[in-house]
Amino acid sequence: MKFIIEQSAYSGVLKIAGKVAHDMELVTGTLPEIRVVETIDHEEVRSSAAREPTIIVATMGHSRWLDAQKSIPTDVLKGKRECYGWFFPDDGLRERLLVIVGSDKRGTIYGLFHLSEIFGVSPFVNWCHVVPVHRDEIRLSTDMACIAKEPSVEYRGFFINDEWPAFGTWSEYHFGGPNAKAYEPIFELLLRLKGNYLWPAMWSARFEDDGPGLLNAELADEYGVIMGMSHHEPCLRQGEEYKYLRGKDSIYGDAWNFKTNREGIIRFWEDGLKRSGKFENVITVGMRGEADTAIMGKGATLADNIELLRDVLRTQRKLIRENVNEDLSKVPRMIALYKEVEAFFYGDETTQGLIGSKELYDVILMLCDDNYGNLRTLPTEEMRKHPGGYGMYYHFDYHGWPTSYEWINSSYLPKIWEQMTQAYDFGVQKLWIVNVGDIATQEFPLSFFMDLAYDFERWGTTAPNTTDAYTRLWVKRQFGRLSEVQQAQIADILTDYTRMIHKCRPEALRPETYHAANYREGSRVLAEVGRVMQTAQDLYDELERVAPEILPAYVALVWYPAMGTMNVLKLQLLSGMNHYLAEIGALSANDYAKEAKACLDEDPKIIEQYHGTDDARWYGMGLSQHIGFTNWNEDECKNPLLMQVLPLQKPTIIATVDGTVQHVEGSPWLNQRMTISDFLNPECRCASISLYSRSVLPTSFRVIEKPEWIVLSAMDGTLDGEEHKRLTIDVTVDESALAMALTDGRTQGMIRLELPAGICKISVPVDRSTYEYGNNTFVDTQGWIAIEAEHYSRCKDGFDREGQPMQWKCLAGYGKTLSAMKAFPTDSYADAENGAPYIEYSIVTKQAGDYEAEFYMQPSNPVTTENRLQYAVSVNDVQMQILDAVTDDFKIGDHQPVWARGVLDQIRCRSVPVQLEQGINTIRVYPVTPGFVLEKIVIYPHGNKPAEAYLGPTETYRCRS
Repeated sequence: MKFIIEQSAYSGVLKIAGKVAHDMELVTGTLPEIRVVETIDHEEVRSSAAREPTIIVATMGHSRWLDAQKSIPTDVLKGKRECYGWFFPDDGLRERLLVIVGSDKRGTIYGLFHLSEIFGVSPFVNWCHVVPVHRDEIRLSTDMACIAKEPSVEYRGFFINDEWPAFGTWSEYHFGGPNAKAYEPIFELLLRLKGNYLWPAMWSARFEDDGPGLLNAELADEYGVIMGMSHHEPCLRQGEEYKYLRGKDSIYGDAWNFKTNREGIIRFWEDGLKRSGKFENVITVGMRGEADTAIMGKGATLADNIELLRDVLRTQRKLIRENVNEDLSKVPRMIALYKEVEAFFYGDETTQGLIGSKELYDVILMLCDDNYGNLRTLPTEEMRKHPGGYGMYYHFDYHGWPTSYEWINSSYLPKIWEQMTQAYDFGVQKLWIVNVGDIATQEFPLSFFMDLAYDFERWGTTAPNTTDAYTRLWVKRQFGRLSEVQQAQIADILTDYTRMIHKCRPEALRPETYHAANYREGSRVLAEVGRVMQTAQDLYDELERVAPEILPAYVALVWYPAMGTMNVLKLQLLSGMNHYLAEIGALSANDYAKEAKACLDEDPKIIEQYHGTDDARWYGMGLSQHIGFTNWNEDECKNPLLMQVLPLQKPTIIATVDGTVQHVEGSPWLNQRMTISDFLNPECRCASISLYSRSVLPTSFRVIEKPEWIVLSAMDGTLDGEEHKRLTIDVTVDESALAMALTDGRTQGMIRLELPAGICKISVPVDRSTYEYGNNTFVDTQGWIAIEAEHYSRCKDGFDREGQPMQWKCLAGYGKTLSAMKAFPTDSYADAENGAPYIEYSIVTKQAGDYEAEFYMQPSNPVTTENRLQYAVSVNDVQMQILDAVTDDFKIGDHQPVWARGVLDQIRCRSVPVQLEQGINTIRVYPVTPGFVLEKIVIYPHGNKPAEAYLGPTETYRCRS
């Protein structure tokens, strides 16, 4: 293979051609020649193509050869943004000669990287040492001809943030700091991901100085990377620059204060524009306080802040016009409506905000999530007319209140899809940027975010429930050398670890997060953790034996993020089990303490393994603190407190009913009774009792009475508190014997268990009734009903307030348990009493009366300043209630406990009183405002709430037809 490129080509294109040639060498073992010529000679091209596949690379408006060609239909690219075409000229060399044409520099670069993509080279080929599948040769074919679409979102990129200690250590270790050598692979990665926009590291870095000098900016410009500074760093200058340059004798003054140091700040901005305005940028405008804080003190009014910001914007417009371009329409600018700036934009009932102001006329208005992946306000239909368009600042990483999360990826693709598709549907289509922290371990969600921004038509709103398919494609692209079985295992690992750790991020996990007993929640999650870790480690061991060249990529993209996060989750789960068992005096608590300690010991080993892989390629990237945050940051973080149980000096056993907090010793002076309620679910076939030793003395137990139809896995035995501390007795039912005992489908048995302290009496009620109701009708057999949202009995399409079609859709795998339901289009409002779509749930209750219906919802935020996140509920088609998922005084941000609880627990619950009849009832749920996402409904008699658990009660019995 040979590349032919004119000398007049962009230098960045020439460099990328070299990278693509290296990609082809990785595939075939042979490095293609790159011929850089002053003039492309037609006969030389024909001669070359006759011998080997030949590729001409050209950019429209930047190639004399291309300008002279009549056979290449470049008109389809004319005026397009970042597009490319692959053409096979019809001159007898169609299978041998490929012409890659870009509509502009980035279009050409994307066209070149498309060649790498076609032949199986991952975007992470260099970043993560992903080894492509070997091919003996590269063959071109005319069916590869294509015209690439314009990217869906104009500016697409990521933000390197919160970079110490991880990214900072990595860049110092490998490159001596965040200089051009460090940024070169980052620019390459961005472009391979079809991105074009970057915010550089800024905690202690100065992008425009660290190159050294302007080398960082010059390299970005050469590659066609559009630079911006972060949401609070205006006029192409970073906060660290001011910190470095300020002083009492500085020309920039010594106060980041536009009121008291106006001339110094203006000169600081002006010099930044003069220095870097010649490069391709999206210039941040506006102003916040130092270190990402509010611009004015607490004593300032809303009007004071707005007027100061208006003055800032007016000044900045003048500076940009004077120092960059008089025609501001040719200078992309952005203001981030982040935290308090959002309030300055909207104003309030008495104070006019900046919305609609001339100072922001053609400025991109960048909206933000709440730092936890939930969108804040979105443009109304009227606002979408804003000439500057809208952007979104999203987070995969955050340093701030209520709890920072900066260590390993904890974002989940279905949540990213649900939120970012809604943003796009609301007209947020100009700019998307995501905070990826240190980049490392964020590669998987970052790929999805970038692909969604580049090709929304493929992965966006019209393609719900495609994240699993995306995951499989992504795995194939990184690990195409592995078997289909191995690829499927990796896809499962990625899906499962991100789903589980997204429910509660590592830093926020506590021993008490998951309930150690209720609904067997702790043991269920612990089993899932074990499966993920075992699969990840087994595959590691297998690759180490048969494909060691794959290990670096596998460690970086799969093993380390999965093992790291699951080990921390396991640590906290085991600690929770330790606490629970210690509270009841069970010596088994000590075993859980040992296992938890082993997890704590394993944590640095996992990080060291990551750091040492592939000649320390990612050294430093795992250094962020991540266990036991007690404040918003790592200060005063602590490892789990582990309890030790000292044995009693008398033979003692305590009995428990698994899945509950019931426990007894059998003493006649205390409670002797427990109930196994599992068999009240007609589908249940197995329950269990666990016996725990509280002494190291040999202690016996025996079952002295039970009905014939109850089958126990053990009738007697001995615990000794050392080798045998615990025994779980499975409880099953002999169905043929049970049938003789049933009356109207029900019966109740009693297990009498003799323990050293006395007799433990365990009731076993059983329901084997035949409930002949419709499909997905939930029958109250246990005292409450828990319904996963997708298990509706009816889903009815409807119309929004404008009379346009509207429908509910299931979001598979979404949320904390099974899935979720959301109404589409996502930007529609509905009238619950006039044609709105609804989902209907059928339930059967034993008696009429007052009940509570608790709705488990994704912790969305209201999309407008009206602060409404509404849905409607009707019971038996008569009781219609318009409900709000948030209160009138709901606020997002620091020290807002209601919002914080929702984002940390990844759920928001609202309980509503309802009147139910005896027998069958229907509950209908309607959307009212955008953003409502329903995950679960729990219904129970007023005052009799089911036992608490982090994931809520498990789903109860439903009829299936």
